[in-house]
Amino acid sequence: MHDDDERWRPSREGRAYVEAAIRNRAFGLVYQPIVHLDTGSLSGVEVLCRPYDGRRPDVWFAQCREQGLAAAMDFAIVEMALEQIDDQPPDNCYLSMNLSLATLTESCRLVELLRPALARRQLVVELTEHVVVGDYGVVERDLRPLREAGVLLAVDDAGAGYSSFRHVLRLRPDIIKLDRSITDSIDRDQARRALAMALVIFAGQFGASVVAEGIETEAELLALRSVGISRGQGYWLARPQHLPLAPLDYHPVPYLELVQNAAALASHIPVEPTADHLPDATVAVVAHGLLSSLASVTSAVTLLSETDGRVAIEQHRALCGAIQRQIAHVSGVLSDLVRGLPPETIRALDEIATPSA
Repeated sequence: MHDDDERWRPSREGRAYVEAAIRNRAFGLVYQPIVHLDTGSLSGVEVLCRPYDGRRPDVWFAQCREQGLAAAMDFAIVEMALEQIDDQPPDNCYLSMNLSLATLTESCRLVELLRPALARRQLVVELTEHVVVGDYGVVERDLRPLREAGVLLAVDDAGAGYSSFRHVLRLRPDIIKLDRSITDSIDRDQARRALAMALVIFAGQFGASVVAEGIETEAELLALRSVGISRGQGYWLARPQHLPLAPLDYHPVPYLELVQNAAALASHIPVEPTADHLPDATVAVVAHGLLSSLASVTSAVTLLSETDGRVAIEQHRALCGAIQRQIAHVSGVLSDLVRGLPPETIRALDEIATPSA
């Protein structure tokens, strides 16, 4: 099927156009690698649909939903992906496919379609943040045949909106995909790092893993690894591509080296206000912020102690990263406060703080 096929191209609106496009398979598939950031190995691939008529995929899928043909489109994509399974990466890599809620209502049919492939590789279905869930009980019921068959569940676009966190809380997915809006400039934004770190810690509590989407720079990748995220996808790692996939051109920085550089990353966190312009009236505000940081450290240490050595490596790294960053923040603020004191006061404080022989 080509762009100029007159059997479906003349009218771009209406149900007949969508039906013809699905029937004639007027689309192609590309696959984007999902990479293990600590090892550089291929963890999985996400299958993505590209309509031949040149429209953006989100526009195309919106029309499918409007015409009540979202499930038909999903099944066509799944069938094509399964036909291409021999050309996909090795069997130890999982295959992830996006599905609409309408498709989940036919989960028993979907399980039968997927069953032969499940004997060869792990399959994942993704639900996006943009899906509006009216009744989570119904969704959980529809997902049950898939999960019982061994299909994993991923929640896409986590962090892009409130509903994504509702998906995570209610559906307890196996994989949480961190939205590009959080990944973007995460190396320069403490709030984004804190949110990503919290998500890793939360995911570890029920055995889920976190995949960062939209990684476009090495700095973003290093920051993501420093907060405990070990899997990701994005243009920096590999672009969506036709089969067969090109070899990965990613060589990870050793984790120990990453830990050694964590202090340098933390030093970029802005500390305000500094002692140079700190009025007495704001001391209580600064003290409150420091107490909050210490409370975060206490919570992280408590979680580590409660795991008794059974914590997953991603969660362990996230917790350690949380402790390191909060300590760096407290140290920076206290250093600024001390810097404004008279020299004789600092000497007196040093004498008090130094244990006697």
